[in-house]
Amino acid sequence: MKLKKALDTLSRVDPQVSCRVSSSILTFVDKEKRNLEQFLENVSVSKEHLLDANSWISTDVIETLFNRLEISFYDPDIAYKLGRQAAQLGAWGVLESVFRMIGDPCLIFHQARKFVGYFYKDIELTVKEKSEFHVILEFSGANAKHPHLSYLRGIFESIPMYWQLGHAFSEKINDCTYEFRWENKQEFFGQKDTQVSLSPQLIQDTIVQLEKTISLIEKKNRELEEKNDALTKAHLKLTETFNEKIQSEKLASIGQLAVGVAHEINNPLGFIMSNVQRATEYTKVLTDFIRIFDAPWGGDQLSDADFVAIQKRMKDFLIDHDVTYVLKDFPALLQESKEGLDRVKQIVEDLNTFARMAPEDMQLADIHQGLDSTLNLLRYELKKKARVVKNYGLLPRVRCNLPKLNQVFLNLFINACQAIDREGEIKVETESKLPWVMVKISDTGCGIDQKDLNKVFDPFYTTKKEGHNMGLGLSTALSIVQQHQGDIQLESRPSEGTRVTVMLPMSGVRP
Repeated sequence: MKLKKALDTLSRVDPQVSCRVSSSILTFVDKEKRNLEQFLENVSVSKEHLLDANSWISTDVIETLFNRLEISFYDPDIAYKLGRQAAQLGAWGVLESVFRMIGDPCLIFHQARKFVGYFYKDIELTVKEKSEFHVILEFSGANAKHPHLSYLRGIFESIPMYWQLGHAFSEKINDCTYEFRWENKQEFFGQKDTQVSLSPQLIQDTIVQLEKTISLIEKKNRELEEKNDALTKAHLKLTETFNEKIQSEKLASIGQLAVGVAHEINNPLGFIMSNVQRATEYTKVLTDFIRIFDAPWGGDQLSDADFVAIQKRMKDFLIDHDVTYVLKDFPALLQESKEGLDRVKQIVEDLNTFARMAPEDMQLADIHQGLDSTLNLLRYELKKKARVVKNYGLLPRVRCNLPKLNQVFLNLFINACQAIDREGEIKVETESKLPWVMVKISDTGCGIDQKDLNKVFDPFYTTKKEGHNMGLGLSTALSIVQQHQGDIQLESRPSEGTRVTVMLPMSGVRP
């Protein structure tokens, strides 16, 4: 449609007519929705699309633009000036249509560059390479992700479409650099007539392509969501399997510790049984001693002879049954029995604590309590081979899962014990050094070859003989410590021993 025809069309628009910008197309519609098809003449467009009243702008915008167009039609800078006018009026979506209306390809490219440089002072437009149909443009500056940058890029992509030639081939190089390739050289410069297009047909193809792109993106998003759900389920399953593995190996460790634990329980039970037998005898002695006073002594009133007889019987009983020793030994015997029962009670509590499923949450806990509890379970195993030396420093309470850490300590103590062939020493040291709490367990055992040091944390790797592979393994121990955002360090020399350092963040969060 020629410019005159466009202006004539505008002059016939009722003052109540409004216009809107939709996908960079200038579309006019009667407010009362009358004579819509006649007004649009031969333009083919969806009525539902036009009747959507969202984003309407005043016809003053269009009148201003067309007045400027009529006055400056022969001005070589008309596209640039008209584009500025549209932007100043806030009609950002009009820009592509403005450039669509005016000029030939070379003029449009020149005016578009000029417009960008003037109006967007925070964006520097650089032509990095240029041939007749190949341009690389870089939109750079402090605000390279300008909210209207897509409009500017759309102007350059749409230059061929102003002559019904289809979009330019564009490729994004980085966030603000784009490569444009324009083809159909002969057709590109074949049409020089200046025209104003109110037809949405050219842009509708782009809208269809955009809808396809959006549909593809939505499909990809659904696929990503499905994959994310699958990964989440896999992670939960892996966590569940890992916890089951810990529990299984924990129970296996308890099974192998059963002999030692039973021995530790049997020892106090043995002397408790012996003490109970002696206590029964002591009770009978004291009961018989008291009954001396219950003998029938010739009436309610005791004679002097009765007192003498009672005194003699008491003296003989004290000597014959060593009542003085009984009175002295009985309290000590009861105290010893109580200590034995406390020992059994502590072993049972430690065993229950170790055997039950660990909670998932982290809580403030005393690391020394965990170490002592674990050593208590291993007392029988350790005392056969090594002397345990404890050197505890001052530690704050640490946010951790103590039952899981006890499993780590158990494994490290067992490894240290099995590394010692004969009488040796296992040293347990603790210290706090911001931001870490450190537990160091060292032994005077056989040590580890340098070639094996890098393998000891690998799953299923072991240097132990068959029948000695008890505990969780260093691989699982490391996993537990890493769940606490900590780490395990290992130092060892053959024939000199090994030192393992467990490092835990005080706050429960890795520094």
